[in-house]
Amino acid sequence: MPVPEGRLPVQALSFSRLFLPMPVRNFSRLALVFVVLFAVLVLSNLFPVQPLDPAWQSRLTAVLVNAGSLPLTALALLQLAFLLDPEDPDIQRRQQRFAQLAIAAALGYLLLAPLQISASLQLQSRGSAEQLSRLARAERQLASLRQAVRQAASGADLSARFQALSGPGVSPADLALPLPVLKAQATLALDQAQAQLQRQRNALPASDPLRLLPELLRNAVSCLALAFGFAIFARGRDSEVSLLDSWQNSLERRRLRRASRSGRQAEEADYVRQLSREDDTTSGH
Repeated sequence: MPVPEGRLPVQALSFSRLFLPMPVRNFSRLALVFVVLFAVLVLSNLFPVQPLDPAWQSRLTAVLVNAGSLPLTALALLQLAFLLDPEDPDIQRRQQRFAQLAIAAALGYLLLAPLQISASLQLQSRGSAEQLSRLARAERQLASLRQAVRQAASGADLSARFQALSGPGVSPADLALPLPVLKAQATLALDQAQAQLQRQRNALPASDPLRLLPELLRNAVSCLALAFGFAIFARGRDSEVSLLDSWQNSLERRRLRRASRSGRQAEEADYVRQLSREDDTTSGH
């Protein structure tokens, strides 16, 4: 007598129960442990929710990819428990519920790949812009400090101008120096600060999206692999076909329709050529 798909023969079921190191239901309970661990990791990186912030998007996608094997393992354990004991109503209900949730997980991981790429590129662009903005602010402050040095009428005046601009302080020993000497020392210090800013500007990496290519490819492939993994276990409420099989069937039907359409076009082209030859033959006679 044939065995229904997804179920073990009675002999295999008795054998598995005899030699398993723990009750079959514990596989289902262990699956819940993996799901709880996944939820804790995701929730710890979810708040505060900032869906428009690329940093939040990048952080969330990273934890979803890195921890994605936990719910996938839970689905495998539930499928194993269902195969070993398909008559247990708790295992059956849990397996069906998680199979339905796996549909959303598979589609979510497919959408996660472009989101992660977009967030990484935005972070790179924003990081470069922030560094350039910081250097520009420092250069403007240096220009203001230089103007203060030129316009200072005394050491006390120079100290007050520096303090108003949040610049470096002037020590009492420096205040005792002649004003030309004090201005020369201040100008030298500002020149050194300007040279340091120029070195920092020169050290900034060029904005090159290809620099992120290895990381982007790794994360994109991980998202696609997890999506296909969830699609293996994903099933609708009353469906016996997994989401992955459904995708494959859809692609196969599309391929057959394309092949059929190409065949009809080829037949029509042959028919037109044949008519053309017949017309040429008739004209020759």
